Amino acid sequence: MAAPRHSRDSGGSFTLNNPDDGTPIKEMLPLGKYLYVITEKCSYRVQMADQVDPERKNSALSPVFQQKLFELGTDSELLRRTLMQARVLFRKEFLCIDPDKAMELTLEALAELAALHEVCENFASSEQAAIDKLEASPSKDRSQTVPSAGNVQTQCKTFAQKADHFAAKLMEIVRLFYLEQKGKNWDDFLAMAKGLYGDSDPFCEVLNIAVPVLKLVRNTRDCLEHHLAGVVVRDFEPEPDGRIAVPTIEVSFRGSSLERTRISSFMAQVAKHLLETFEMLAAHMCNKHMKPFAGMPMEIGLVPEDVQNAWHVRFAYGMYDQNGRFVPCG
Repeated sequence: MAAPRHSRDSGGSFTLNNPDDGTPIKEMLPLGKYLYVITEKCSYRVQMADQVDPERKNSALSPVFQQKLFELGTDSELLRRTLMQARVLFRKEFLCIDPDKAMELTLEALAELAALHEVCENFASSEQAAIDKLEASPSKDRSQTVPSAGNVQTQCKTFAQKADHFAAKLMEIVRLFYLEQKGKNWDDFLAMAKGLYGDSDPFCEVLNIAVPVLKLVRNTRDCLEHHLAGVVVRDFEPEPDGRIAVPTIEVSFRGSSLERTRISSFMAQVAKHLLETFEMLAAHMCNKHMKPFAGMPMEIGLVPEDVQNAWHVRFAYGMYDQNGRFVPCG
């Protein structure tokens, strides 16, 4: 008589256990030993019982384990311009790099970027709450209350650390495309790109904008983390004209310079720039390293706006039709 079938050898189904989501699954991405399931609102990591207990010693083990990773789904620009964009571009059919490693690094970079955005949003919220409280509490007894956004030095340091961690993951992806970049920095990468492609190449023009901000992030982190002179962070403080200045940051260190700027604006601008940098570097590096594909004239182009929501990205491999419209492929 045949041995009874193990429960894990049977088919089955499960639902995503998140009552705050409820949106449909839009993407599924197998990577390593996990399956990443992405809805409109959230991203989840799914693991099977055999991956947890490969020797099948615990027959009572749940057949599926699910974990919410991010409150970011296909409706999120943050996820679309990083993980979804990488999924479309980092493909073995078109590149000679290790696509799985590139995707793993992208996922790690996204985690840093998501944490960075949380710091940014929390600071902006605490700053606004302090402003609202100040406006609701007029001065009296010849005394003016100066609000506080919390420990601004620590919040700025945390933000700079997350931003620099993101930049470090991006550099690891760069090194998959350019092996000679191992042990080198962003200035080295810019110089190498100009030597390979010329100063006026669109990729070099992107790097001319991106590299100064990436260096500003690193230099700001170094100053705040190691208590070096070069960064001045201020909480709310009174001005001679009687106004209360909002929290600000200014930087002058190792060639990076930032005039006194509102911290919430600085965080928002850096976060936006890092997102754009990832997307543009990914597109340009893949374009520079694309291998021939079945004799077809493939290239990376901008996905038409009317189909971007279906693709969840802005750039893809494809061809132009007879009317000059870019047609994304695969």
